[in-house]
Amino acid sequence: MSSATTYESTSSGHMCDMDRCVERTSLSTHNFGRRFYGYQQWSPDSDQACKFFKWLDKNTCPHGRATAPLVHERFIRYKAEAVAARNERDEAHAREAEARVLLRIAKRKDEKTKLVLRIVEDKVYKYRLALFFSWTMLGIYFVFSTAFRGHGHTQLCLP
Repeated sequence: MSSATTYESTSSGHMCDMDRCVERTSLSTHNFGRRFYGYQQWSPDSDQACKFFKWLDKNTCPHGRATAPLVHERFIRYKAEAVAARNERDEAHAREAEARVLLRIAKRKDEKTKLVLRIVEDKVYKYRLALFFSWTMLGIYFVFSTAFRGHGHTQLCLP
């Protein structure tokens, strides 16, 4: 490594290559808005990453220190609102999915009901047709039985 592109961390003794460092902005209350160089994969929870950083500007001005808690509080509030909105969206998606399932079930029931109604209407039509033909045949029988009553038919009489 060349000495021109290398910084030495004073806290951990690690050597960091300049290419692995990125410019970041501090969001802490005390140093809010200050720019610094730090390892690109650094995270507060990680013990494996290099802890190197170097401030790029001077200390935060008193006005910045006074507004930092307000900005931080607003940031936390917006973050909570975003989480709440995300939860509401997820709940709405779940309700929508449940409504789609219920709609699908209702459509199936509607189709079954229409099929049963069609079958019943067919039966009613057949019963009406059968009733019409039976009454027609009965009428024809009575007409012919009265018309041909005295023409060669023998009637049985009881003594």
